Amino acid sequence: MPPPWAFLHRLPHKSAPAILNPQTWARNVLLVGKVALFTHVFYSYIGGVGATTGISMTPTIPHSWNGHPWILYSSLHRRGRNIKVGDVITYTNPIFPNESGCKRVIGMPGDFVSVITTGRGEDDVEAVDTEGKWASIKEQVIRVPEGHCWVAGDNLEWSRDSRTFGPLPLGLVKAKVLAVILPFKEAKWVGSNVDVVDPKIGERDWVAQ
Repeated sequence: MPPPWAFLHRLPHKSAPAILNPQTWARNVLLVGKVALFTHVFYSYIGGVGATTGISMTPTIPHSWNGHPWILYSSLHRRGRNIKVGDVITYTNPIFPNESGCKRVIGMPGDFVSVITTGRGEDDVEAVDTEGKWASIKEQVIRVPEGHCWVAGDNLEWSRDSRTFGPLPLGLVKAKVLAVILPFKEAKWVGSNVDVVDPKIGERDWVAQ
């Protein structure tokens, strides 16, 4: 007499569920890896969209306590490629490498830039500026060294920029901001609002920060 479990041999043999199939796992892992690599290359070397925080670039990049504005950027300008005075860029913070910043280029290598006092800090939120302590022009200029640029926020009083960390190495430039895409009512192309003297007229441009 055959054993009670003999009927199992007469059942049709089926492959293991897809979730347990090593080949399926390998294909899925490979697909995810390809997507991740493509996304990384695209965002790092071509461009993309991302959110920003803070009020240092208002009114160019709006700020709302209800959400973060989103910008469109071009990574083709990373490391300062084809960047010029007036462009808004994103960059790696030279003091805190894990943080990124978004500011306007005020001076390129060789440009002379007016020195302006730094913006407010966290302890200055409630302070009243009665003596021009923040964002006041000094009777002094500096020359941007080679391989660097000078950046500043459009909202000078509330911006931490080259006035705090000095000239920004062009190698830390990540992208050029092309447009604000969110919120929709504030959507616009981001251009240059800095008037620069034609370099053919003089040796270099004199730029007011």
